Amino acid sequence: MDDFPLMRVSDFDECFKVAPSLQSMSFNLGRGRNVSIDCLRLDKVHPFISGNKWYKLKHHIYSACSSGKSGLLSFGGAHSNHLHALAFAGKKLEFKTIGVVRGHPLKELTPTLQDCVDWGMTLQWLSRRDYRNVAPLKCIQDYSKKYPDIWVIPEGGASDHGILGVQELFTDLWSLGKLNHDVIACPVGSGATLAGVVSAKLGGAQCIGFSALKRAYDLESRVESYLNLAETINPWQICHDYHFGGFAKINTRLTDFISDVHQKQGVLLDPVYTSKMLYGLLELVNQGRIKSNARILAVHTGGIQGWRGFGDKLPELT
Repeated sequence: MDDFPLMRVSDFDECFKVAPSLQSMSFNLGRGRNVSIDCLRLDKVHPFISGNKWYKLKHHIYSACSSGKSGLLSFGGAHSNHLHALAFAGKKLEFKTIGVVRGHPLKELTPTLQDCVDWGMTLQWLSRRDYRNVAPLKCIQDYSKKYPDIWVIPEGGASDHGILGVQELFTDLWSLGKLNHDVIACPVGSGATLAGVVSAKLGGAQCIGFSALKRAYDLESRVESYLNLAETINPWQICHDYHFGGFAKINTRLTDFISDVHQKQGVLLDPVYTSKMLYGLLELVNQGRIKSNARILAVHTGGIQGWRGFGDKLPELT
């Protein structure tokens, strides 16, 4: 952390201006499944604000600055990558931060929440029932009234601000000639990242989202609502078949896959989002549901710190 002193927002944003790397991946696919797969290594852009997190946060933070707010508040679970990134950004930009955590106070904080506290975040707790029953818009309104000097960010940064950051990233990469793909695949939680990809200038690439949630069939309507004012809309769909039992659920089939990818590709996937996305993507290829000779981009959205919440379930990484 000593490498990241206190910074202005504009200077901090410069840390993320370098184009993320693309890594070619090679898999043993079925006969006739001649596709190329690249991985967009967003997990490598920053050691603490990993993956897609900064891109969904930066316009919230810009707006907080322009609105004269003194702090940032958002929502998440006990292992939230989003709260983890927000707490670090708040520390480095001298914003006070508040994390509203789903569940009851823990006797011992998770490693994720301990980092958040160490970085100066104040934690509040909301029961799972109350957390689930609070509509995002009402939540923003209520907390904004309660904390008029605080900029309130929806869970996962899911709003026009968050989507714009992702859209800008992918449009910039496409403009630089970095993205020349027929298919772009990404995990889906809130739907904000997928909406950002879908609304970016990509030359009409097919965008496939892989839901990390079980029976979250409202995701399509959620993404559509984000796209109401989009000038560009690439073809898109969400696959709901590879959640492995539900959010943050894993089994040996998935951990064996993660180990295999790490061993053969040198890429560590997270257990909640990217591993399920890549597993599902390869299934679609082998089923012939993606055309032969397609150029495919798999987006690694980070979240590796989340492995700390799985105890001894981290697979053997040889």
